[in-house]
Amino acid sequence: MSRDYPDSGGARGLQRNSVGLPTVLMQSIAQIAPAVGVLTTIAFNTQQAGLGAPSTYIAAFIIGLVVAISLAQLGKHLPSAGGFYTYVSATVGPRSGFMVGWLYSWIVALIPGGLASYTGYVLQTELSQNYGINVPWQAITCVILLIVGYTGYKGIRTSGKMLTVLSIVEMLIVAALALSGLLSPGPGGITVAGFNPASSTTSHGFFLAVVLSIFAFTGWEGAAAVAEEARNPRKVIPQAIIGSIILLGIYYVFCAWGIQIGWGTQHLDALANAKENPAFIVAHRLWGHGWLLVLLALLNSGIAVCIACTVDSTRNWYAMARAEAMPAWLNRIHPVHRTPHTAVIAQTVLAMIVGVVGGSLIQPDQSFFMLGTLATIIYVYVYLMGNIGVAKFFLTTARRELNVLIHLVFPVISTVALGYVLYYSLVPLPDPPVSYAPIVFGILLVIGLLMLWRLERSGRTTWRTLSRYVVDSGTQATHTEPSAIRHQDGMLAD
Repeated sequence: MSRDYPDSGGARGLQRNSVGLPTVLMQSIAQIAPAVGVLTTIAFNTQQAGLGAPSTYIAAFIIGLVVAISLAQLGKHLPSAGGFYTYVSATVGPRSGFMVGWLYSWIVALIPGGLASYTGYVLQTELSQNYGINVPWQAITCVILLIVGYTGYKGIRTSGKMLTVLSIVEMLIVAALALSGLLSPGPGGITVAGFNPASSTTSHGFFLAVVLSIFAFTGWEGAAAVAEEARNPRKVIPQAIIGSIILLGIYYVFCAWGIQIGWGTQHLDALANAKENPAFIVAHRLWGHGWLLVLLALLNSGIAVCIACTVDSTRNWYAMARAEAMPAWLNRIHPVHRTPHTAVIAQTVLAMIVGVVGGSLIQPDQSFFMLGTLATIIYVYVYLMGNIGVAKFFLTTARRELNVLIHLVFPVISTVALGYVLYYSLVPLPDPPVSYAPIVFGILLVIGLLMLWRLERSGRTTWRTLSRYVVDSGTQATHTEPSAIRHQDGMLAD
């Protein structure tokens, strides 16, 4: 039997068995950000692939599914709030796990600030241009982040309800716009040529669009962060991970196709080079003043992503602090809400700084795109280490369950694909400030290595053993060495 870890805040850990598959699924879907994903990629993908843009989402979906299927295998055996931090620690080793946890937790902690400021910037621009209403993006950013911080503070059930409502609303609005485009197509009428990669302008452009589309799918791993709060996590975490990819794959393809048709396939050059978001223009034509619903979808999506990332980052910080790999105050659990409340407060303050200060130093949209490039670099590293962990785990610890296709071939394929994603994301290097992303990654990497060096010299061993803590120690002990995951005072496993 497993026992709750006695946190420094005096509570007995996160609230176990509090959410089911629907909430866990929405955690992944919200972190993928369906409305933001469609609205921020359709113009670029059309610019690169032309009529074949919808097919780029199909290719990205297949690649993303291959990555997710193999990495979801670890969720069956190692359910933990630490997610990839725990996965890599328990398979590759605690040093590698620390670096994965360090880099991953930072990017999901930084994204809310960048996305909130970007959302505020778009809202300010659109309301000002269309109605003469000028609400400072800084004010919108602060309101979004305060809502996010409060929701994260109140607990996983509150977060889950918010994610569910916001995500369903945003998805329905953008899907309705795509359907309207099909019912009232622009010049060129309805065609299914967009599903054929051969319809792309060039093969190189098709591949560049696929690279961006793959990034639009990232976030499915967010389900792993709520493993210690989910019912039957060994079952629902893999289901949520793979289910979110499948649902969003269908969704992206349909919405991209419908928006293109609604614009008019005879004028895709104008879509690709539109100064305003193409979805807004299509909504103006089809819905009149109802176009505001699409703006609402963007706002909903922005808030939902920020909530999902806050849940993810704070659970990662909590798991790392529990293992004494991060400051102990990040390990405190609220006695009533059972949330890592000090981590949520820290996350909210960080998001405010990144959103308001960072967005003021460089324009919010550029700040967001820079964080997106940084996220690509970090996600490639995290997924790569996860792939190594999958292969090692099923070749050694869980060899009886080895499936050559899923546990060996899929990781190799996804690693090669991720290598191409990284290369084409950085070559040629984008213009500043987006080009600063590799520098920021280097800084985070060096700081992480210095912290790892300090941990090595501290003489403490808890960070090496407790980094492998999972929800059900009894079951987990059949797959890993019990002594390697048992806390030194015997609190974690019987």
